[in-house]
Amino acid sequence: MAKKVDVKNTMQIHSRAKVDFYKTYLERYVAILCQSPYIRHIRIYDVFCGMGIYEDGGKGSPVVAYDTIKGIYEAHNIMNNTEITLVVNDKSETRIAKVKEYFDSNKHSYCTVRPYNLEIGQLLPIILPEIHNTPNDTRNLVFIDPYGYKDIKKELLLELMENGYTEVILFLPISHMQRFTNAAIQDEDAIIQYEPLRDFVHSFFPDTNHPIRQSTVKAKDYIHYVADALKFNDTFFATSYYIERDKANCFALFFMSSNIFGFEKILESKWALDEEHGGGFKLPEATGNLFEEEFALEAKNDNARRLKSILEEALKSPHTNNEIYEIVLRNEFLPKHANEVLRELQQNNPHFSVINIASGKSARKNSFYLSYPHYKEAPIVKMHIEL
Repeated sequence: MAKKVDVKNTMQIHSRAKVDFYKTYLERYVAILCQSPYIRHIRIYDVFCGMGIYEDGGKGSPVVAYDTIKGIYEAHNIMNNTEITLVVNDKSETRIAKVKEYFDSNKHSYCTVRPYNLEIGQLLPIILPEIHNTPNDTRNLVFIDPYGYKDIKKELLLELMENGYTEVILFLPISHMQRFTNAAIQDEDAIIQYEPLRDFVHSFFPDTNHPIRQSTVKAKDYIHYVADALKFNDTFFATSYYIERDKANCFALFFMSSNIFGFEKILESKWALDEEHGGGFKLPEATGNLFEEEFALEAKNDNARRLKSILEEALKSPHTNNEIYEIVLRNEFLPKHANEVLRELQQNNPHFSVINIASGKSARKNSFYLSYPHYKEAPIVKMHIEL
């Protein structure tokens, strides 16, 4: 008789999408940090690490991070003194034992591993002092994939982010939260199982007139509102990535950073995984789609029109290349998208000008200087659409 498969011990398609997102970001950002002469230490904290290897061979987040670090060093032939520490924790002794077993069987020298088998309340007093006292040659990435949301506190996220050298990736069961928000907040004496959700909504959405607290919102709108709240009034950069579990349920990953370059890398990851919208993971259609190429082209054109509208509105007043770079990223597009739109404007709109700030003359054609290396320096050009 065939052994019954326990879905909790096999890697579901939405879990693969979550880990793909994590891996794609690590490949981009950690590779850059490892090659920087100014960064000497990278610390990655996976505080609810779960399974190492699932029964069907799927790799969970701690194993993916461990393997990705090795891949980065070997692919880029990195020969510097950047130290990487991978902190993995799970309250389940069985799960953390499986993670340690994988590390022991696949040893490499590219990172130091610190495994813990603790409740989150026991782990935080260990890692928070490290994060609080982060020196400027060190960067932290905290991956939070909790079993639900009861441990996600507004104060905790602020604590993690306050040093300016930490980024957070947070995974939340959005459909569940969206489905029960009304029940959680309408009755203060509701059953105790709603208390964590009520605390979450009250802390992140204190305004009783906020749409989340007034009526049921769609899951993707719920995601948008949470991502916006995680900006803490534009103190941080934040974005989201939705993940369909099935046609009725979805999860979401949220990313927080104080650094616009880290934010650009996460946007690159999103667009690499979702070339049409840069928004999230959809379940593949069982029968395929005969019009897939046409829909992809239509999506690309829609995005171009939306970005063009954003830039035309901004350029009603003069903006430097650095200001445009930030506007583009805050609207969750990439510099390459903006360059396409600006080239089209330069070619077809006689009222669009790009002026070299130093000389006061027209800049070289197709030179917009939208990149992080230019953003760190003094602005080079000023763009404007004369009305």
